Amino acid sequence: MNSSVEDIKSRINIVDFIGEYVKLQKAGVNWKALCPFHNEKTPSFVVSEEKQIWHCFGCGKGGDIFSFLMEMEGVDFKEALKVLAEKAGVELARYGYNPQAAASKNRTLEILELASKFYEKQLWDGSGKEKILGYLRERSLKDKTIKEFRLGYAPPGWRNILKFLINRGYGLEEILKTGLLVQRTTNNEQQTTNNEQGNSCYDRFRNRIIFPIADVMGRVVGFSARVAPGGDESQAKYVNTPETEAYHKSAALYGIDKAKQEIKDKKFVLLVEGNMDVIASHQAGIKNTVAVSGTALTPRQLDILKRYSGNIKMFFDMDEAGQAAALRSAELAFQKDINVSIVRLEKGKDAADAVKENPKEFLEAVKNSVLAMEYFFRQAFEKHNKDSARGKKMIAEELLNIIKNFSNEIEKTHWVKKLAQRLEVDEKILLDTLNKAAAREFIGKANRENEEDEGEFLAEEKKSKIIGRKIIGLALANPRAWKKIVKEEANKFRALFRSDGLFMEILTKGAPAEFGFEKFLTLLDNETQRKIARKLYFEARYQFEENQEIKENSLKNSWPLIEQYLKDVEKELYKEKLKAIIKDIEKAEKAGDKNMAGILMKEFSKISKKLK
Repeated sequence: MNSSVEDIKSRINIVDFIGEYVKLQKAGVNWKALCPFHNEKTPSFVVSEEKQIWHCFGCGKGGDIFSFLMEMEGVDFKEALKVLAEKAGVELARYGYNPQAAASKNRTLEILELASKFYEKQLWDGSGKEKILGYLRERSLKDKTIKEFRLGYAPPGWRNILKFLINRGYGLEEILKTGLLVQRTTNNEQQTTNNEQGNSCYDRFRNRIIFPIADVMGRVVGFSARVAPGGDESQAKYVNTPETEAYHKSAALYGIDKAKQEIKDKKFVLLVEGNMDVIASHQAGIKNTVAVSGTALTPRQLDILKRYSGNIKMFFDMDEAGQAAALRSAELAFQKDINVSIVRLEKGKDAADAVKENPKEFLEAVKNSVLAMEYFFRQAFEKHNKDSARGKKMIAEELLNIIKNFSNEIEKTHWVKKLAQRLEVDEKILLDTLNKAAAREFIGKANRENEEDEGEFLAEEKKSKIIGRKIIGLALANPRAWKKIVKEEANKFRALFRSDGLFMEILTKGAPAEFGFEKFLTLLDNETQRKIARKLYFEARYQFEENQEIKENSLKNSWPLIEQYLKDVEKELYKEKLKAIIKDIEKAEKAGDKNMAGILMKEFSKISKKLK
């Protein structure tokens, strides 16, 4: 019986699907296009309708419809699965998919889209036409930009959007789920009628400029609403949609749907504070700009941004709150090994005002951004006297608290060394201080992300690991070989690859996945492992030739090849052990420990014989 993933692939033709994103042209039995993932003048992006896969001979990326959607939209496998299942009309109940919940969310998205159109209509043809549209134009926004970002206006009144949606056939409970309404609380515990309940609800957004917030797929999930000029300034300047089934504040990034491809192309994202900053930057030509919409940057938002680029330029307000937010955001980014730069304008303007007054100056400031740590160094040394003992202590504490967040040890060591030089103190003292602080923090943290094994798997790149990957690819591409590994040779493989997280998943999840690649992917919780598994599978199953032809490899002789790889792995592991023993012998001899050196020499001789 086919898995839902296979069912989806059988219902969606990859040529039709990819053709919605790029212009495909027939080229023999395949289709070609300019690759959407890197700049090129000659098409090297090939789609095979027969095999239902794609591959770029320029940048080396490839896969199936799931890989394409994940790469194009920056979504993870589960999100791609949901999107394609909906497109194909396939239910995913077997994988924890709830059809009722999905239908409810789709209804919510439908209502939010209609609400966006209502607010747009009020701005261009309704009560916002003169005053609000005039205000936006005064802020130097062009009509084209206003329309592109779908800005709107919520007119004064308590039930404008409520009545509009009710008249379109939506129920009160459905509308409440969108966050568009506020429901008055009541002490009356008796069940109210629908009409009575309706009377207790009113519009959340009234006399406000509306900024629709979209997800990475461009679907409206919520709104940010600014008080209209001349409106009730005693109320909050901005009111946002509360948490709903569609809108999650920790994942929302204003402008991400319009910026994602530009972020990929420009290889960095400009992170600003407000919605108007995004729009103004976009209009000035910096279209790779997003905002956190007044909330603190979250790890979830950073994960989304990292799908598109590992480089962030931050342009936050120069006031105390803005600078504190920049520091917190940078520390979070360092933890995720993201490169951070700071954009600064000497006059301390926000992006929207800077673009309005002097677009060239703003563009130059973005271009000349400085590394975040250089920026924090300058601040600390300007604040404290490095020539006094107390000043040195304050600078060290301040900067070490930032440096400790670096997940990359090379960067961490670099900044410690630089700090030691600037303070004229022993580097070892700073490292000891940093390590003690890190140890205390490590003990206090109970939950680490379960990607350490995989990170090791990717980082080491030893020959034994590389050969092990080839075995994984062959197993995933050949169910019979995979089944034999699990049923007959599990102990041998477990002994050789116990430190390899993905290989352990191959052994434990093979039977539950019925030794099917697509179903196996749905059982993996680790997105990094999914990505590696998909790459290894396609490398084992297909051959991508220099003439841009795609051939399917014969997998009949997979098992003899796996056995040969297994022998190669054993040899490489012996070699790695010998290298480690040589280092230990050198240490023992340096320490004058002849007894230990002798023991190690015997071990070296024993392993050498096995290797021969």
